[in-house]
Amino acid sequence: MKHLRISVLALGAALAGCGSLVPPAASPAPQLRESFRDASDPPLSTAAGSHEWAGFFTDERLRQVVGLALADNRTLRAGMAAVERARALYGVTLANAVPDLDATASASRQRSSGSSAGTSSSYSVQLGLAAWEIDLFNRVGALQGAALARYLAQEETQRGARLALVADVANAWLALAAEGQRLQLARALRDSQQRSLALAERQYQLGAASGLQRARAQTAFEAARAEAARSAAAVVQARLALELLVGQPLPATLLPGGEATDASALPDLPPGLPATVLLQRPDLRAAEQTLQAASFDVGAARAARFPRLSLTASAGTRSADLDGLFRPGSGVFSVVPSLVLPIFDGGERQGQVDATEAGRRQALAQYEAALQTAFREVADALAVRDSLAERLAAQQAQVAAAARSLALSEQAYRLGGASQLELLDAQRQLATAQQGLVTLRQTEQSNRVALLRALGGRWTPGA
Repeated sequence: MKHLRISVLALGAALAGCGSLVPPAASPAPQLRESFRDASDPPLSTAAGSHEWAGFFTDERLRQVVGLALADNRTLRAGMAAVERARALYGVTLANAVPDLDATASASRQRSSGSSAGTSSSYSVQLGLAAWEIDLFNRVGALQGAALARYLAQEETQRGARLALVADVANAWLALAAEGQRLQLARALRDSQQRSLALAERQYQLGAASGLQRARAQTAFEAARAEAARSAAAVVQARLALELLVGQPLPATLLPGGEATDASALPDLPPGLPATVLLQRPDLRAAEQTLQAASFDVGAARAARFPRLSLTASAGTRSADLDGLFRPGSGVFSVVPSLVLPIFDGGERQGQVDATEAGRRQALAQYEAALQTAFREVADALAVRDSLAERLAAQQAQVAAAARSLALSEQAYRLGGASQLELLDAQRQLATAQQGLVTLRQTEQSNRVALLRALGGRWTPGA
């Protein structure tokens, strides 16, 4: 028995020297630019900010709403349960690497007939090791690596879900703020058109205005009234959409008012921002871990084609008398090594290898596609942001010019130097310019959120 144990250990040491069958996980390198911005480009923002999304929002109401969403969103709860499940499965694979020890106790009593009739008893207590696989070709180790990679991928997926929820809540809050501003503008235009209608009605009664002028004023007022009603409905819908994301009704103190708000702040984005900053995105980290898991799957499938050595052993005592179980000479033990050599399985193991290798190629392609998509999202957000400052300045100048035009038209209309049609057109131009400014401000704020999400919530590699 001693020679047998030595032979088994020697065989295990020799086969373990064969090394892992897990293929090396080469880092994909798709053809992308090395940086998003040239060194000559100016910084995008002068606002101070954190490299984490938690310090990104400057409006306290928005920060509190985001916190409520992270605490109560049902989708995040489901994602957290998925992370816990992946962690538990990884724990199962870790347990498979160590032997299972079981203690058993048994007692039997038999009665025989015939010439040797009598009763015999047997008692035993044993500590046993059942079919523990000695990991010669790292099959169990590969399964552990795959489980760990899938657990880490699930964690990154959950982090990505949190970041996506933060972005969605911020966009919904900003949309509600913009709808509130549009409602205020629509009501102001409605009231202005109502005053114009009242003036046209008095002039018509005095004979100073025609029926056509009164009809034009009535048409403009009804259109403004309809737009105000539509804006009121849009505010309700935007609030419901925000509350659905948060998972609970929101008090009015956490909702945006009708004022223009600068709810977020971008830190300085340095010139020559390296494309490697993308590697901290949760979706890319999850894709990378998925690729690692696929590589481990290939190693486990390859190892399954080689011999598998398992060990069963037990040690204990046995006696015909209960009080003799622990007397000297009652001990028993056994060691049963088992070596399985695959010979013919109809191609099942090779099929498993082919399937896992195809899965690895699929994971590699998905990682490269995710990397290209991430690069495009950041590049698109930066391209939009480059023109926003100029567009905002132009829109603000347009609003100021439209306001001056309306003031001059009202003065000229009262003095009889401008027609009612010119006055209505000036009012419409100002309302359109103001609505455009609200939309552009919302676009600028949403672009900050898009850049936050595209960069994975950080602005520097390894932050």
